[in-house]
Amino acid sequence: MTTETHQPGVSPARVERRRNLRLRSRFDEARRLLEPLLGTDPMDQGGTRLYRAMNRLQQAFPELKPVELEALVASVVRAIVNRER
Repeated sequence: MTTETHQPGVSPARVERRRNLRLRSRFDEARRLLEPLLGTDPMDQGGTRLYRAMNRLQQAFPELKPVELEALVASVVRAIVNRER
């Protein structure tokens, strides 16, 4: 078991916890593309907006797998919903 010592007033170094940095690098562009489409309530209209969001990202990032597109849409939705709180 390792014990870390911290100096007062110095924050510990942050460890990157994200595993898929390829998706992270596309997040900002995905958010720019999807915010006008999703609006302020992405879960409105029974999933129609989410379907359109998946299609838009598929056109913008054809190299991504469907599961990666879904993860990207979900992260943008979370960012929009959390911003409104």
